[in-house]
Amino acid sequence: MEWLTQPWPWYVAGPLIGLTVPLLLLIGNRRFGISSSLRHVCAALGSRLPFFQYNWRAESWNLAFVLGIVLGGVCGGGATGQPQPGAA
Repeated sequence: MEWLTQPWPWYVAGPLIGLTVPLLLLIGNRRFGISSSLRHVCAALGSRLPFFQYNWRAESWNLAFVLGIVLGGVCGGGATGQPQPGAA
């Protein structure tokens, strides 16, 4: 298990990360990522542009994904004891 906690070489980690998104698109037939969730947020806030006029509630799992990333970052930062940026 020690090899999991060490930094991985770029030539291993890069392709694994890069192939994750297309693999999830093939398996689940859904868009995956932060940029697509920005479209959902704009649609949820009631934008009048035609691009944002769709059923964003059907893709609300993506918003939960983004919320999990933010909460995971906060919890991870608190667990490591790193000082918060801008904290006095």
